[in-house]
Amino acid sequence: MKSSGATAWTRLIRLELARVMRSGGVTVAAVLLLLLGVHAGWQGNRRIQAAEDAAAAAETAYRDQLAHLVSRYPPTTEAGELLYYLALPASQPLSRLSALASGRTEVESANLRIRLLALEGQLYEQETLNPRLAAAGKLDLAFVLIALIPLFVIAVTYDIVSGERERGTWDMARLFARPRRLLAAKIGARMILVGGLVTALALAGASLVEAPLIGASPTGIDGGGRAGWAAALIALHTLFWFALCLGVATRRRSSTANAMVLVGAWVALTFLAPAVLSLANAVLHPVPEALELTVRQRQGYHEAWDLPPSETMEDFYKDYPEWSGQTVPEDEFTWAWYYAMNHRGDQAARDASLAYRDVLTQRDEWARRWSLLVPPLATRLALDRLAATDLASQLAYQDAVRRYHERLKAHFLPILFAAAPIPQVDWERVPVFEPAAPAGEPSHAGFPAAAALVLASICALLVAGIRATRAPGRTEAARFGPTDRAWRRIPGGRR
Repeated sequence: MKSSGATAWTRLIRLELARVMRSGGVTVAAVLLLLLGVHAGWQGNRRIQAAEDAAAAAETAYRDQLAHLVSRYPPTTEAGELLYYLALPASQPLSRLSALASGRTEVESANLRIRLLALEGQLYEQETLNPRLAAAGKLDLAFVLIALIPLFVIAVTYDIVSGERERGTWDMARLFARPRRLLAAKIGARMILVGGLVTALALAGASLVEAPLIGASPTGIDGGGRAGWAAALIALHTLFWFALCLGVATRRRSSTANAMVLVGAWVALTFLAPAVLSLANAVLHPVPEALELTVRQRQGYHEAWDLPPSETMEDFYKDYPEWSGQTVPEDEFTWAWYYAMNHRGDQAARDASLAYRDVLTQRDEWARRWSLLVPPLATRLALDRLAATDLASQLAYQDAVRRYHERLKAHFLPILFAAAPIPQVDWERVPVFEPAAPAGEPSHAGFPAAAALVLASICALLVAGIRATRAPGRTEAARFGPTDRAWRRIPGGRR
């Protein structure tokens, strides 16, 4: 009996799947989505390759610049003069998952070249972007999976019951299978179709960027099960849309009404709600311009030209008391004094920098908290966190650059105070940049969004209810009377 039941179940799903696939529009849409996904994966691979090429170019440029400066200056030249021009690479490698969710990589640089001068202004130096193009963003796999796949789910599910009723085949179909079983077979067939499409997109993207499906990448950024959490979130997000479609499509509405409700929900959840939350976030947490930091830093630096060197050095000794025993001449230029002037610029911008960072952090936390009410946005933010392309990862990179700048100071300050010439510097022992670890544990990034998706799916089913499997309610019968068949002529209720 169990074997015959399983066979009938399998046959039912296969027949339904074949019926859905016979629709030319479904096949065309699936092929287009697959092509878009492959294109997005290819673009992601290009971004990663470009970042790796830029990091290699920065390292080569540093070596070439150092060799040129050493050969250009006489051996008696102080090392401080060479350090004024020397830019050291500080490149943060991109994770392979960044091909899935590009996040802020389009607008934030993670390949800075750091000089020993004032730092704050250097943190925000990057190529100028067209703000309109930057606002539109670029196509990535996350957009295809989060924004476009739900449309495909809606397209194959919105008339799952109403279509049968409008064609007058629902009652006949119920003769061959119980309504719940029939409905489960219909949904199961569509989930197999969409699941196969999503799996093909994920595998295509992973193969294009050589992302590790299990374990960590050579850079170590993708470790800790980040790929697994990303796959789980994508699966849960797709299931959420199936739950929503099932809840809407099984109510007694016409196919047209179902389509309008679901497309409206898609627009609201994918675009309108994130835009409203972003606007509210901007109003509640206004962010000062990063240019203000640069201006304050430059003011702090340039004011020092009019101050006695001893006054500038006093400010320097507050942060580096271990050098308070060293003095600089009042009537003579020294590189130690010059770099202390640059440090004074960073001191002038320190409070503004901390305030700027605090506001950005508050914005990020507020957005993550409220995004749990909007499943697509919560999924997107979680994917950005897992791919280390979110705001927290960018701030972690800036912290890593600050630590690197301090390590460079600790290495070169003895040389500057000693006014050592270039040949006395051991350039092979110059500190190298240590990339920042990804912000947050994978479970902390993925669990809130996963829980929100599960709860939203349950709510979608509970609130809407599955009515197609039930006979018309007593309320409807009482409204139209026991002999009145008018309820059967309502949209979606005609037999």
